[in-house]
Amino acid sequence: MNNEFKQQMYDLLGPDYDAFMSSLNDEPKKAIYMNIQKECHDETLMSSLLEHPLVKNGYYFNPSTTPLGKSPYFSCGLYYIQEPSAMLVSSFLDIQKDDYILDMCAAPGGKSCYAAMNLSHEGLLIANDIVPLRAKILSENVERFGLENTIVTNAKPAAFEKILPEFFDKIILDAPCSGEGMFRKLDQAVETWSPEKVNECAYIQKQLIDTAMVLLKPGGKLIYSTCTYNKKENEDIVNYALDQYDCHLLPLPHSHGIQPGIDMDEAVRLYPHHYNGEGHFIALLQKNGVEKVHKINALKPHISKVQRDLVADFYKTYLNKDMPTYLYENQNHIYALLPQFPELKGIRILRNGLYLGECKKNRFEPSHALALSLKKHEVKQFYDYNEDSKEIKDYLHGLSIQGTTQKGYGVLFINNLPLSFYKESQGQAKNLYPKGLRR
Repeated sequence: MNNEFKQQMYDLLGPDYDAFMSSLNDEPKKAIYMNIQKECHDETLMSSLLEHPLVKNGYYFNPSTTPLGKSPYFSCGLYYIQEPSAMLVSSFLDIQKDDYILDMCAAPGGKSCYAAMNLSHEGLLIANDIVPLRAKILSENVERFGLENTIVTNAKPAAFEKILPEFFDKIILDAPCSGEGMFRKLDQAVETWSPEKVNECAYIQKQLIDTAMVLLKPGGKLIYSTCTYNKKENEDIVNYALDQYDCHLLPLPHSHGIQPGIDMDEAVRLYPHHYNGEGHFIALLQKNGVEKVHKINALKPHISKVQRDLVADFYKTYLNKDMPTYLYENQNHIYALLPQFPELKGIRILRNGLYLGECKKNRFEPSHALALSLKKHEVKQFYDYNEDSKEIKDYLHGLSIQGTTQKGYGVLFINNLPLSFYKESQGQAKNLYPKGLRR
């Protein structure tokens, strides 16, 4: 481990230094939060979890006895596996049902999914990441959670400044950082650390703060976080925001081993020798001023009559719910919009609300995302199996399952949780689980 980092932590922690260094040899803690838009009916699973003391619907788990990453429940979007310190960020944001929220550096999606599941259909989350591969992973996690109020984008955050000024009620800025708080969890974080990287990250963090303040409404809240310890990327960045912009700090709770910021009691620091998680820094800022009216163009529905009729016929034939009102077509791919979705000219969009499926010649093929958003009473044909059943194991491997007398599309459920569409004919339920997800 870099000697300069050791000296930095010794100067920072003093008598706590040895306890901190010792904690880096402990096993990283594992946690999940439950998707509140889906119901867990497995009492055995719930009894194996330890409730997180600060995060509503958050739990610790033991991966050696409860390997939740391998469970079919994970594929159903029942929960999100997230580091327990990072889990605090969105939970500290006091999300209201109709908030418009931006997650500026959102991949892989833990903070985004937590925020979006707490919003209603009057709310909006834009989850953005600048790196294409990371944005793809973000989009996949949003899909797995069955979210309908979320737009996933792949752009520089500054690209939003001209089209969405003072648009957001809340902004999550989990900034790129030197990753000192991940040393126990990731060997790569140790190997790539340097004082130069710290300075480079601090420069980027100030730019992101500048953009966030343009995009945040007066009265809106910005939660800033990093998974690092040094003051340059934490308190110094917050002080930069306080010096450059009309804003103030809001106090965050200090309990369960959470420490105050350095000369900044409103902020919090998480150390693995005090708190049951990895290293983190979190601060909550509120922008002052009076809200102005900015004209924001809404994204207009766009779909041909032929395409609309194909989607309508699918809903009528296979689902017990109304077809969404606002539909948008892009190269025959159909999305369900919400009326508050903004027009994002010049922004690369990976997911515009709920992806319903694709219109092909004289037919509509439903998407995996649509399946994951459905409840059992909303589908006309289904099979429901236990999590550990042979049918589910076979289906996740890509095999078909034995059918009955059904014809056409249905949804495969695991203990009332949607997993995938299937298409049945002649007593065989053809596997429609995406090939890239099979195992």
